[in-house]
Amino acid sequence: MNASGTAQTPNQPTGPSFAHLQPSSDNDRLLAALGYIFWIVVPVIVLLTDLRRSAFAYVHALQGLVLGGASILFVLLYTCVSAALTAIIPPLACILWLGYFLPLALGIYCAYRTYTVGQNEFPLLSELTRALFRHQLGPILSPGESPGQGRPTYNHEGENDESASADD
Repeated sequence: MNASGTAQTPNQPTGPSFAHLQPSSDNDRLLAALGYIFWIVVPVIVLLTDLRRSAFAYVHALQGLVLGGASILFVLLYTCVSAALTAIIPPLACILWLGYFLPLALGIYCAYRTYTVGQNEFPLLSELTRALFRHQLGPILSPGESPGQGRPTYNHEGENDESASADD
């Protein structure tokens, strides 16, 4: 049940949606897609340069970082479980190594969906990104921003920095 008393379906996002975000260029779409495969390098480049002004690339960079962190946790946990199972049943080692490709396969799937159809919402990944980066995503998810508009710049006090956005 949500705050209005209606039942919430499992696929319905709990917070504001990323669905309104559209890439402003093919470069945005490519950067967003590559961020899911090269999740160490591309999201950091997007977040540390002027590329972060694109709300589309910014959201996908954050989701790429979340996918990368989840991938690391998966590999650590999977290593422990597969080592234990292999110690009990040694022939399982012949097929358990395939599980290490699951994070890469998920990254390729997200990259493909992002590049081809511009998909912004991925069920668990988007929820986790909204939960972890609620403060950073506030300006993007605000209802006053029009679709496709770039991410506004803010000064250290949290106020809108008009001088930075006037340069665009």
